[in-house]
Amino acid sequence: MMQLNNLDSDLLQELGDFPEDDLEVVYAAKEHRTLEPSLPEERTELDLHVQDCVQTYIRDWLIVNRKNQGSNEAYNFMKTGSRTDFHKSLRKQTFESETFDFHNSSYQTSPRHLKVLCDESNKTTLTSGEICLHSLPLDPRLTNLLQTAKAEDIQRQNEEARQANRPTELFALYPSIDEEDCVQIRPIPECPKEYLGNRILVKIQTLKFEIEIEPLFVTVALYDIRERKKISESFHCDLNSEQFKGFLRSHTPFIDSSTQARAAVFSVTYPSSDIYLVLKIEKVLQQGEIGDCAEPYMGLKESESGKTKEKIEKLKQQAENFCQRLGKYRMPFAWLPINLANFFSIPTLEKDIAELEVLNGKGSCGDRKTMTLQSRRYSERGFSSDDIPGPINFRTTPLTFSTFFKQEGDRLSDEDLFKFLADYKRSSLQRRIKLIPGLLKVEISPASEGLSCCLSPELLQVKPFTENRSRIHKEILEFPVREVYVPHTVYRAT
Repeated sequence: MMQLNNLDSDLLQELGDFPEDDLEVVYAAKEHRTLEPSLPEERTELDLHVQDCVQTYIRDWLIVNRKNQGSNEAYNFMKTGSRTDFHKSLRKQTFESETFDFHNSSYQTSPRHLKVLCDESNKTTLTSGEICLHSLPLDPRLTNLLQTAKAEDIQRQNEEARQANRPTELFALYPSIDEEDCVQIRPIPECPKEYLGNRILVKIQTLKFEIEIEPLFVTVALYDIRERKKISESFHCDLNSEQFKGFLRSHTPFIDSSTQARAAVFSVTYPSSDIYLVLKIEKVLQQGEIGDCAEPYMGLKESESGKTKEKIEKLKQQAENFCQRLGKYRMPFAWLPINLANFFSIPTLEKDIAELEVLNGKGSCGDRKTMTLQSRRYSERGFSSDDIPGPINFRTTPLTFSTFFKQEGDRLSDEDLFKFLADYKRSSLQRRIKLIPGLLKVEISPASEGLSCCLSPELLQVKPFTENRSRIHKEILEFPVREVYVPHTVYRAT
């Protein structure tokens, strides 16, 4: 097109364009899950091209639709019409070559006589026996052959001729293609939206030990021991009473309502039986070894009286002094793993693994077609054929734990944690690490998209948001073990 001259370019412009009546361009308002879209802070100075990129997260969608896509008669006939005996309803056409008898000897020896050609008025126009062409009447189809005509008129006449007596059912004679054998399927895509994955709601209801002498802080996160990865951000939960919060008043003069959340929404894209919910409990930094600081929780009880009660009061006074001096610093105390295998559909996961082997070529060829449609459905949701996730299907389940694992070292790294979780799965960790008696009540349930009074990972209010609730929910950002091929529609600061 670029190498053509201006005249030819104007005449052939339509070859490179879509038909004007086939495309429809509309604007659709972009929906946001939050009351306010996520954007950089106003005081942040950004380059002009970066600002334009940021605007794409709040700009309305420009949608281009093909109005005639999938609406032609042949397409509808193939989808809804019956193909049985369809060829009998078509008009039979006889061609000139079908009228000759090639096996007749007279045809091979005698002069070949062409069949008389007639026009619409049944007047003879030409035969093989006529020699003098000047005696023939003028053919009306050749009248305007040498006359000059406008290109628009010729194009209109050709278009009318193409549409006249056009057999729209011609392609319906071709055998229909099975959906499993299609090389490519192009479904009409929906407007991109924020990917949520499989969501579970974790509520921490109660956390108590045999003695209560100091404030404790809980962090919750998801770990996948098979992939050896942390797959979520940490959720910080404050379960302390007003008395213990007063110990830290000098270091935290203001407490935001978002820090008082006791329920978190975790997203799991690739569920498996090797995912653990790990609770880590910390306390304010104090003098002495970590193991020695946990000893009072293992030998003393709040219900005892006499010297034990006096010792507990002395420990509480010491903890208050440490909070006033070192309230900004933390030290590890205990931790507890919760296996989420019971909250995933394990039979379905095993079935997905078998289907995955078929997709990767390890299964039988007879099952390959049956797996194609399911893999295609996953690909439309944003998953690759190599990573088919299992669904989350369970009811609200309350859990109660009476013991915690004592923190042995100064720091519990992720590598150490994965080793401990592997031993915990084999039920050999309890014999290696000391236990601290206590009480933990947790409720785990599926999280719906319309969860009220919820904050996004950017601490934005998610629709619908109720202001009169005292406790809020917090969505925790997921770190998928493998890539999720969906467009990024929400701005997240790094």
